Amino acid sequence: MTKNQNSKKWLTIIIAAVAAVVLAFVLQDNNVAKANQSMKAEESIVNQRIVGMYEKPVPITKVYYQDKLLGAIYDTGILERAKDQAYDLYYRDYFENASIKYNEDIYLYEEKTYMEYENKDKDIQQYLIDNDLFSVEAYQITIGDEEVIYVRSNDDFRSALRKLVSSFVDEETFTTLEKNNKVAPLTTYGEKDMNVYVEEQIKSTKVVASSREILKDESEIINYLAYGKDPELEYYTVQNLDTVAGIALAHGLTAEQLVIINDQLRSENQALQEGMELNVTFYNPVITIVVERERMVSEVIYQPETEYVKDPSMAAGYANVVQEGWDGSKDVVYREVYVNGKLTSYKQVSSVVTKEAQGKIIHVGSGSTYIDTGDKSFRFPVDNPVVICDYYCYAGHSGIDVQNRYNHYSELYAAEDGVITANGWWWDMGWYYIIDHGDGIIVRYLHMRTKGPLPVGTVVTKGMYIGEVGMTGLADTPHVHVDVRVNGVRIDPCSIFPC
Repeated sequence: MTKNQNSKKWLTIIIAAVAAVVLAFVLQDNNVAKANQSMKAEESIVNQRIVGMYEKPVPITKVYYQDKLLGAIYDTGILERAKDQAYDLYYRDYFENASIKYNEDIYLYEEKTYMEYENKDKDIQQYLIDNDLFSVEAYQITIGDEEVIYVRSNDDFRSALRKLVSSFVDEETFTTLEKNNKVAPLTTYGEKDMNVYVEEQIKSTKVVASSREILKDESEIINYLAYGKDPELEYYTVQNLDTVAGIALAHGLTAEQLVIINDQLRSENQALQEGMELNVTFYNPVITIVVERERMVSEVIYQPETEYVKDPSMAAGYANVVQEGWDGSKDVVYREVYVNGKLTSYKQVSSVVTKEAQGKIIHVGSGSTYIDTGDKSFRFPVDNPVVICDYYCYAGHSGIDVQNRYNHYSELYAAEDGVITANGWWWDMGWYYIIDHGDGIIVRYLHMRTKGPLPVGTVVTKGMYIGEVGMTGLADTPHVHVDVRVNGVRIDPCSIFPC
């Protein structure tokens, strides 16, 4: 072979080698491009690129969260280190020495791949920690068909439930029922709780859950049971001379209820510091607490309407009481049902007459239609009366506000014999009557449901139906406002009514 031929051979080899190198780089770039294009079909939560290709497949671990790729990791040791850091951050205080696991939405997939992923081990580790994607043994409490919560221990839940339920019922009854004993029947005037129970079925199951889902102590459980998730709470700033009982009463709570929803309170008799902020939100429990209560009262049996007998032997305008009348009485026991502290139903379980009522009989001279004997005994204008605001309940209150305990829109009755002198409407009084009951006694009956059915000039007798209780005018709850003037001077109605 000549010298020129050798030179040509080596030139050909060099050109071929260079072409091979160039082709290899082109092919590698094409493979990387194809690999990155393939990766786009499985985007990772932590942004992670493919940066090269391996000659041989290498093992790699993919971490998935809620069926989406979180990222591919090279050092599986980050998984244990992430758990250790999460334990220190989220679990040590309430779950000391507990075994921390990844939550059920995290799973791992090991594979071999030619693709070289960008190393994002630290970013993946930090994502796991920041989002607390871990779990610990806890208890799932199922309340009824829908409500589910997680608690650290069954003991915490039982204690919280006991405190909440017991705040709706008197302590003696609750203790008796806890021992599975029967509560003794009510034998004296007053009220007595007979039974208390939670309507929903409650189940407890051992599970694993994230620290974010778990109610960690008794106080958190009580607040959840009392108000549900994300409640809007009302707070009160303690003033000088305030008491636990007084603040509770003003916000519709019992003293015990106020204590258990405020960690800074220890007892009902605690002295309060001025400026203290207290939660005074009325309960809206996620459970249904039912209390059955008995109430014994002495009720008036109102005497029958006065019987007027025309006596032709007597001159017109004269009258003679031939039989005195009086009210009777009866002992009545009611069984009331309260749901989450509110009266929802009642029934009368017994009634014993302790004094018979007797109607008055008056003989009047012929032609007489109404005789006022001057014998006054005022009754409340509703049955089952409750005074919800007395003469002194706020400045300028001119009378008393009365409700029927069981039927707020009840019948309205004349409190005594008299004559209707006004039947009308006024912007603040609503529909109203004014009745002249004789002896200078004038009574106004305000906030009636509709215009009274009896015209001015109608003679009424004690206990006679005159209309219905309402909420007209400036009333903010159904009731009858009763105020009294004697010879033009306003007096406390309780001086003549049986308050």
